[in-house]
Amino acid sequence: RNVKRKYSEDNIKFGFTCQEKEGVNPQRIICFKVLGNDSMKPAKLKLHLKKCHPNLLQKDEDYFERQLSGLKRQHLDSTSAFYNKTSNAVCASYIVAYKVALAKKPHTIVEQLVLPCAKEMVRLVLGKEAARKLNDLSVFNDTVSRRINEISTSNSASLVKKKKSPLFAIQLDESTDVAFCSQLLVFARYMVEGDFKDEFLFCKTLDTTTKAQDVMEIVHGLDLLNLVGVTTELGSRSGFQMLVKQHSPMVTRVHCFIHREALVSKTPDQLNAFLKGLVKVVNLIKSSALNTRLFKRFCLDMGSDFDVLLFYTFVWWLSAGNVFNTVFQLRKELDLFLQAQAKEECQNVLTQSNLELAYLVDIFGIFSKLNL
Repeated sequence: RNVKRKYSEDNIKFGFTCQEKEGVNPQRIICFKVLGNDSMKPAKLKLHLKKCHPNLLQKDEDYFERQLSGLKRQHLDSTSAFYNKTSNAVCASYIVAYKVALAKKPHTIVEQLVLPCAKEMVRLVLGKEAARKLNDLSVFNDTVSRRINEISTSNSASLVKKKKSPLFAIQLDESTDVAFCSQLLVFARYMVEGDFKDEFLFCKTLDTTTKAQDVMEIVHGLDLLNLVGVTTELGSRSGFQMLVKQHSPMVTRVHCFIHREALVSKTPDQLNAFLKGLVKVVNLIKSSALNTRLFKRFCLDMGSDFDVLLFYTFVWWLSAGNVFNTVFQLRKELDLFLQAQAKEECQNVLTQSNLELAYLVDIFGIFSKLNL
């Protein structure tokens, strides 16, 4: 359980004051950086002072109080150098957080990689003084997360404001990431001057269960009376879409067709059996380091365009397009390699029908393009 720590006046002796814009967070008096609430422990504050400002370790409490007093006087004047410097640093912090969100990278990457690299590049190109200015950037994990949430809220409000037509449709899906965090993504479609606009609306976390009612509580903040369409695979008859129908009887419900294709692709018995046989051929080579090396050397000696096979992932079923395309390109090499390895069962799979293999390559390639 996350415990919010309170600020103590004694923290001034470590060169920290309190910033209460969003919660209670310690802020450095010297370089104005704002740390996370979990850094409120005296031991962590002292460590930050020792690590970032070792020359101030011997300064007494009166020194930091004088610095804080001057800081407050400067902050009252919107034309002062302090205000301009920190406003530029805050703006840069928001831009970096936005780029991290777009790239879908962990929030810690800024503090651990981006900022150190930026300092080195600026130091080498512009000098030490310019690199020192980057110390004003607050790029801690909690800060980047807070910035992203603020940007998301601002984007949602801006989208609602610029949506000229009151009618809109939504598309949503729930997904669980590698950290077992369930996230709900919602996209909106609306009309502006006769043209359709598709925009990302928001991404919110489902803290407990992921039932239709849980999703409905999040989406309920939208203007459901003007909702004319909803596309999702979250239950078309008894789940989320039925709850939406109760609030907006005229809504058009569409089940996500990509999920339907995933089911249809497993239906034809003949093709499905052939697909499994191809996966077995690929796994025979890829699951063995020796076979992988031998096959790569075999392809290089034959002058093939490819020399590495790809694994098929059952969960990411669209990966079959790239997997089977590589198999199709290397079908002659595979046939000769399996013949040399005396793997008749796998060799028979390849020699059954080039037509079926070509069909699977084409149809999964089309599915992949459609999914994008």
